[in-house]
Amino acid sequence: MTELNEVITKLLRPNSIAVIGAAREPEKIGHVVVKNILESSFPKEKVFPINPNADEILGLKCYKSIKDVPYSIDLAIIVVPAKIVPQVLKESVEKGVKAIAIISAGFKEIGNVKEELELVEIARNGSARILGPNIVGVADTVKKVNAGFIQQLPKQGKIAFISQSGALAIGLAGWTSLKQIGLSDLVSIGNKADLNEVDFIEYFGDDKCTKVITLYLEGIDDGQRFLKVSKEVSKKKPIIVLKPGKAQRTSQAIKSHTGSLAGSDIAYEVAFKQAGVIRAPTIVELFDWATAFDLLPLPHGENSVILTNGGGAGVMATDAAEEFEVKLMDIPKDLAENLRKFMPPFGSVYNPVDLTGMASSNDYEGALKALLEDERVDNVIVLYCHTAQTNPLDVANAIIRAKSSLNNGKPITASFIGGKECDDAIKLLISNGIPAYDIPEKAVSSLGQLLKYNRFLEKQKLTIKEQEVKVDKNKAEKIIKAVLKEKRNILLPSEAAELAESYGIPVVSKVRVSNIEEAIKAANKVGYPVVLEVESPNILHKVDVGGIILNVKDQDEVKQAYEKIMASVKQKAPNAEIRGILVRKMVPQGREIAIGVHRDAVFGPLVMFGSGGTFIELYKDVTFRVAPLTKEDAEEMINETKASKLIEGIRGEKPSDKEKVKEIIVRVAKLAEDFPEIEDVDINPLFVYGVGDYSVAALAADVKVILRKS
Repeated sequence: MTELNEVITKLLRPNSIAVIGAAREPEKIGHVVVKNILESSFPKEKVFPINPNADEILGLKCYKSIKDVPYSIDLAIIVVPAKIVPQVLKESVEKGVKAIAIISAGFKEIGNVKEELELVEIARNGSARILGPNIVGVADTVKKVNAGFIQQLPKQGKIAFISQSGALAIGLAGWTSLKQIGLSDLVSIGNKADLNEVDFIEYFGDDKCTKVITLYLEGIDDGQRFLKVSKEVSKKKPIIVLKPGKAQRTSQAIKSHTGSLAGSDIAYEVAFKQAGVIRAPTIVELFDWATAFDLLPLPHGENSVILTNGGGAGVMATDAAEEFEVKLMDIPKDLAENLRKFMPPFGSVYNPVDLTGMASSNDYEGALKALLEDERVDNVIVLYCHTAQTNPLDVANAIIRAKSSLNNGKPITASFIGGKECDDAIKLLISNGIPAYDIPEKAVSSLGQLLKYNRFLEKQKLTIKEQEVKVDKNKAEKIIKAVLKEKRNILLPSEAAELAESYGIPVVSKVRVSNIEEAIKAANKVGYPVVLEVESPNILHKVDVGGIILNVKDQDEVKQAYEKIMASVKQKAPNAEIRGILVRKMVPQGREIAIGVHRDAVFGPLVMFGSGGTFIELYKDVTFRVAPLTKEDAEEMINETKASKLIEGIRGEKPSDKEKVKEIIVRVAKLAEDFPEIEDVDINPLFVYGVGDYSVAALAADVKVILRKS
């Protein structure tokens, strides 16, 4: 066991507890904490109230300081005013306590950042770790410890719940018990001054008493560590996260296309996906899905069947099956004949299998047995609508009997639609290891998450060979340093092209000129038609200021284009510094795609791929991943967009070199990964060509690079 795991074990499952700030008054939190610990059956001789003004609290001897307790302490819980916390924390550290939970509020959440950092320093100096401050406590059902002001110890189970919201943690302690949902631990992490969600994910990943890890998170501080740890833990057990905050950020103007498309939530979405973390949209789904993972084995295959007594419920479930990628198998003829034994002539043996409203509990039992016995069926979703001639409890018992008689490990989820009788049946099913819900969509979505997680695990079994990307990092570094030396954060087009080229990204060669004569000479050398574009550290999007003219065919047009660009830029961007005009050959029009990077504040380089051109932000046919990337990641990105059809070739066109596109995506990711100074990269358009149509497979016609402001 690691040192951190030892500390967290003492925090969640202590052998002795000191409550600093224990109170005699029943309405005070310090009193409630002591009361809760005692009522959770924790040995009272191992509970030590600390209060300099009291001799006894709830029948326990009170100590003036934790240092006066003549026993070793595993967990110190601090419930005193914020201004006293540093003092009692020092005393706890001097006592040798390693696990300290600070319930007290009044720190970072109200702007007192310095005071909170001081607490961490005090703890670390004594090799102690802090949970909080500003928490409601922790509740562990393994050792039966309710150490906080959570109103009750949750029902015992194998789902760990980590919450950044204290109020939510309090509410869910009772709600989960009501819904027959068992928890191993409930942890309030508050301000996360020291211990955070990643520490607990790592801990519960190795905890034999926990089967599923669930979290409510409002934010993550170290995105790269979260990604790394979660990906490893997800290989062992499922992680389900509720992360609110999907609104687009509006606090700052984002200059790049990639940045504006990334939004505030995309990085979380793709990081969760890459780590195998399942994202739930609401608290209800969070625990619906966790219950399914807790109770069910993972599926052995994708073939699923819906068994119902109501056509409407079946239709609803079918729609949900498509949404949650649950494959509804075609019922083979011999299985269909077997199923007909349990339905009237007008029943349906298609999938959903409709027993009709006349179905009895015996019909449900027989049909379910037939499905579970068939080796071609992997998973079953049982739906029941309460009818006058059946008792929901009888149907529930029939499902339990069918499952128990075979015990072949096939996942079954259920939905009972009706009143209190159905609610009682749902609880009966859950207590017998069958996740059951009040509407069909929940039963389908829960199975869908098991299948999704299974696909993630199968993908992890593949051996992905590390690919070496050869680059000229020294050259790239010199370019970036030169720009920063000039106190600029936008690279000139020529600099951006050179930077891209240093990382093996194919770009169009450009010549910078300072007058018309030089422009004509450069155009004659590269060959017509050519493109003229302005070179300015103040202009990012040249089209907006008339700073680029395409398809210039001869010397006269070069002269006209040069004059037109200069006049337009002076009018539309009068304060822009013009460093010259770039002349490049007009490359053949290819299929337009876009590749970019936006540096996310939490997860780092967020790489974009999608359809390119001037309508990129209108159509938003893009997808994202967090760097670093492999070619397998790049392949997935391409396949998630409509741009994949362009690359594959449509309407008889030759396919493009998909391997080259994947390589360029990986190289762009590598560039951003190697240089934390890079804020944004836009390559739009990247022209890709049909195989054999041109001397190169792809060319970046326009590269924009923005550095982070110091």
